[in-house]
Amino acid sequence: MIAPIEELKIRAKKLLKVSPVPEDLQKLCQGKQTSPQILQLKHCQRYIARQYGFTDWEHARQVLSCDTDLHPLGYGEFWYHPKCTMLLSHWCRNYQEAQQVLAEQGGYLLPYKKQFVVVQKAYLEALGLDADDPLWVQLDNNWCQGDQEVRLQLALKKVLAR
Repeated sequence: MIAPIEELKIRAKKLLKVSPVPEDLQKLCQGKQTSPQILQLKHCQRYIARQYGFTDWEHARQVLSCDTDLHPLGYGEFWYHPKCTMLLSHWCRNYQEAQQVLAEQGGYLLPYKKQFVVVQKAYLEALGLDADDPLWVQLDNNWCQGDQEVRLQLALKKVLAR
């Protein structure tokens, strides 16, 4: 299985070869300089990371590695899309509150920046994911904890659904 961050790296490499370069990427490449720089892989990686709701490439790499249960810098907006705004069920200030809501009302626990949200099937389906995927059961419907491989597989499915 390919890791989600590797899929994003492939997309960044493909973007490096695109012509014409998207205007947003050109601006990102210019940075604080007045003259444009030569487009580099690092610019494409940052651009892709931001498209997936992360602050930069390193943030994307850390979150999508799934090697820690709760990420100290927050999770970014990876598990969010504007088309899901009306579908959100329960916003939670902290992880403990989200676990309690999940236990009492069911659904799926996902991270959003430094907060957590418990959503229903329609939310996952709006993201292009199968809410009945057996991988969710393996994580007790909680993407923030559990087997790293299972979390990686779900994150990859989210990347590929876009």
